[in-house]
Amino acid sequence: MGRHVRTSLVALLAAAGIALAGPTSAASAQTSGAERFEGFLIATGLSGERVVLATSIRARGVFDGVGKIVEVPNLPTDPDNVSRDDLVFPEGTLHLVSTNLGFQASIDPRSCLARFTITQAASFEGGTGMFSGATGMGTGSVKARGILQRAPDGSCSQDLLPAIEKDNVSGSGILTF
Repeated sequence: MGRHVRTSLVALLAAAGIALAGPTSAASAQTSGAERFEGFLIATGLSGERVVLATSIRARGVFDGVGKIVEVPNLPTDPDNVSRDDLVFPEGTLHLVSTNLGFQASIDPRSCLARFTITQAASFEGGTGMFSGATGMGTGSVKARGILQRAPDGSCSQDLLPAIEKDNVSGSGILTF
């Protein structure tokens, strides 16, 4: 192949690469749409402190990914019915603020098996990486099961953290990032 043909072929391939990549301003455009989350969190309170043992979160919708849930301390101004979590994905961290709207609980006094259902309103308030300007709102629920620790009198303690708990979480809404 002659030098001119090779030069033309390289120029053509370079031009095709630029056309396929598209303009750089499109990369900063916002993405918005429906989003669903499903996941779990397993924790223990045997030490007297809440210790998260394992988590997973799956996102499907305008963003698809698998990550983990990280519980975040509340702000001093947060009311008692608010909790904060980070949803951590390889592409970035999404800050989630949940407000409890409803709560149901049942406890078996013989086995100390506790079941909880919490309904929530959720909002996305920024993050890191691709979620640095994230916003959005939705609804969610937590369905938890756990074994309560026993009080000195042998009853199921509602003052101590659960010995073990598994929270199944789900939610849906609109996410913009």
